[in-house]
Amino acid sequence: MTTKRNRFRDLRERFHDPTLTVLTILLAVLMFGIGPLQAVGILGAHHFAIVMALVMVAGIFIVSGSPLAVAALLVAIALVVVATVLRLRQPSSLDLFLDAGAWAIAGLTLSFVVARAVFAPGRITSHRVVGAVLLYLVIGFTFTAFFCFVALLEPNAFAGLRPLQDNLAVASNFGYFSFVTLTSVGYGDIVPVHPYARGFANVEAIIGQLYPATLLARLVTLEVAGRQR
Repeated sequence: MTTKRNRFRDLRERFHDPTLTVLTILLAVLMFGIGPLQAVGILGAHHFAIVMALVMVAGIFIVSGSPLAVAALLVAIALVVVATVLRLRQPSSLDLFLDAGAWAIAGLTLSFVVARAVFAPGRITSHRVVGAVLLYLVIGFTFTAFFCFVALLEPNAFAGLRPLQDNLAVASNFGYFSFVTLTSVGYGDIVPVHPYARGFANVEAIIGQLYPATLLARLVTLEVAGRQR
């Protein structure tokens, strides 16, 4: 038993950093590839997303080794599955609440796990730098869920959006708005008008401005500490 644990620990240490790159690619494909294709009806429901999410569960376990993090992601996947089944039977706003809940759980879990891996002491590798990009994507992904919750609770929280319907364009629209806000591009086609929506938008914009500077400072500090050793 001890030998198996040691082997597993060795495998985790070997694949810890490369897994950050794999997770980054998976999340980017989900958000910027599969998401838009589903929104325009080319791909069906959440079939591909569920499969990729299962792969991400394995990746998160390698990175964190935390059963709690894996359990949280499995709960998120279960919510997506339930939402998909309900949507096939009778679409309703409940499906969107379940989807947004799944996005929030997955985003917060990934944020915690990836932040620990990226900012932990140790040698800076290219995979950890890519992991920092992953954390940036996860932040935008998490706020997508928050904006969706606000729009569901307050239908007129955003100007420039049609009333929410139970379709996959919701994730695409709020994902677009989230990253426009995070990067401070501000095209102005979607505007937060409710105080809650504006509050979340302000928080995300501040994070988007401070994250690169904080990341650079931390990575430089870790690199210097590594060379001194």
